[in-house]
Amino acid sequence: MRYVIILAVMASMAFWAGAAGVTVTGAPGASLKEIINTSTLVTVILKDSGAKDANLRVIEVRPGDFTVLTEANERFTYLNEDVQEVQIQGGKVEKEKIILPKHGALRADDQKVLDRVWSRVKEIYGASNDNQERKIHAATILALHGDQDAIKYLKDLQASNEMQVRLDSALALFLVGEKPSEALLREGLESGNRSIRTKSACLSGLVDYRDAIPILTSMLQDRAGELSGPAARALAYLGDREIIPRLIAMLGETNELKHNAAIFALVRLGGGDIIEQMKLRLKDADTQERYRIGIILHDLNDPMGAKLLKEILDTVPTLKPEVALVLARENDWDATQYLRGRLARREDPTEPNLLYRARNAASMLQSDDPSALTVFQQLLRVDKSEIKVDTNSKVKPEEVVMRLKSLVFKLAIQMNDRKMLSIIQSSVENVDPQVALDACMASVALAFPDFRERYISLTD
Repeated sequence: MRYVIILAVMASMAFWAGAAGVTVTGAPGASLKEIINTSTLVTVILKDSGAKDANLRVIEVRPGDFTVLTEANERFTYLNEDVQEVQIQGGKVEKEKIILPKHGALRADDQKVLDRVWSRVKEIYGASNDNQERKIHAATILALHGDQDAIKYLKDLQASNEMQVRLDSALALFLVGEKPSEALLREGLESGNRSIRTKSACLSGLVDYRDAIPILTSMLQDRAGELSGPAARALAYLGDREIIPRLIAMLGETNELKHNAAIFALVRLGGGDIIEQMKLRLKDADTQERYRIGIILHDLNDPMGAKLLKEILDTVPTLKPEVALVLARENDWDATQYLRGRLARREDPTEPNLLYRARNAASMLQSDDPSALTVFQQLLRVDKSEIKVDTNSKVKPEEVVMRLKSLVFKLAIQMNDRKMLSIIQSSVENVDPQVALDACMASVALAFPDFRERYISLTD
């Protein structure tokens, strides 16, 4: 118990240390933590321009950023690194709690898209009795909208005898905001089925099921990335810093699931000790591992991260496409020029080129280049007849189109830019029910911030 308490305190200290990176002025001793969801009005002053955004209320604080509510009841997120200071208006902290808009304010046009989403999903839900996976997908969206039949359907599945189905419904209900039972998680973690153990591990981390730590620690040692990867992510969510040596070792693995999970977990755990260990490891790291260390240091806001990535951008052609995606989001000139050149260039419509084009457009949109919206429109109109596949390949053009559209929808969710709602709108009407459902899921995630965060935590 003492160990659990220490971990919880450490996690709390790490979280608020991230929030402490923002200077708060105007009221003695005030902090962002103190004014979350209160009626206190603040003015955010930006570093570079000195621009002031006034009459805001702080509603969420996370390591690295915080979210405010505007006078028009719209949510907006600021990165700590972009903010010079947050001024308390009126010179004092108000204790009265504000009532948040249930789902965040939407423009009238966006609300029309969402209204159509509910009816479209209802159509698919009713026509999916022969496809349980699709029906669960549709029921998840409807349950968020308060549809009692969909909620009952998911809960009935969770009470069934088949473990795989029970976990699938538990994942769906988690997205809606319902916590699965510890008994279900324990049973899943002890299962001999790899897929069931993986899903149980994922949920255990997200819902803070701390009794899972011993089993997850054992899974972390597994040679298979399908098990050790999810275990690393779950233990990072649980704040288990004892796994750091194992995570650092995983950085050098050739298995993509392992080193990607290690990157995520090390960034999630964060802290000065990890930053220092990353810098020490650089001297013996090969090019690939230097890139991974650069990503970690960059995401932990250490200046050496950007420096490393910039060096790789300039000297390692094979990694330039990936590094450019990261640096362009911060308006690095060389990275931005590279991505613009790729977008302007005619490339064969192969799956790798199309998927990279989508990721390219996402980075450009995040760097405030609105022309990227046109690229997304074009990608969602790609037809299977346009796809170029190797004659010896077993990959079908229609499968490439499906994966491309799915990626566009996932990128829309990750970017959290509501301008994408108008781009996605046409796909809501797609005759393929899976494409339509993916578009509906993205639309709902852009409209419901809490749902979006849970979705990303499951799919990141």
